Amino acid sequence: MRRAIALICLGAGGLVACAPHPPERFRDPQAPIGATTRFDAQSFSGRWQLVASFEPLPLGTVEVSYAPEAAQFEITSAAAPGIAGRYRQGAVGELIALDPRQDGLIVLWVDEDFETAAIGTVSGRFGAVFDRDGRLPADRSAAVREIFDFYGWDADALKRTAP
Repeated sequence: MRRAIALICLGAGGLVACAPHPPERFRDPQAPIGATTRFDAQSFSGRWQLVASFEPLPLGTVEVSYAPEAAQFEITSAAAPGIAGRYRQGAVGELIALDPRQDGLIVLWVDEDFETAAIGTVSGRFGAVFDRDGRLPADRSAAVREIFDFYGWDADALKRTAP
């Protein structure tokens, strides 16, 4: 019976697999992960430019608004529609998705002035670098690559976004 199923799968599409492919992951989900203790919800709010990511995303704006009375965030972005939505604040630097179909976000690192942030999901399906002015200086670029590598990401797969 297994042989018959295998033959059907191969015959139906050559090398096409029968089961759908799992989403690509850019990090080892077994590696430890942590959020920055420097995180501050008000400082994280505002307009960011998505300047680098693990999947091919266009250069674009990410708006983060925070409602302190509800401890909730709203993210809007045409550049990264997969993270657009509402989140509640979890532990420091953790954004828990209100939509159960979405992954939560972890703010892995931010610089002291909240000009650059490294963000990802525990699953490793999404990881990106946000920068306030979109320029991402070399020192902060090196810092985000180091932090992604530390938390099990394939830092070599991190690419600058394109207009």
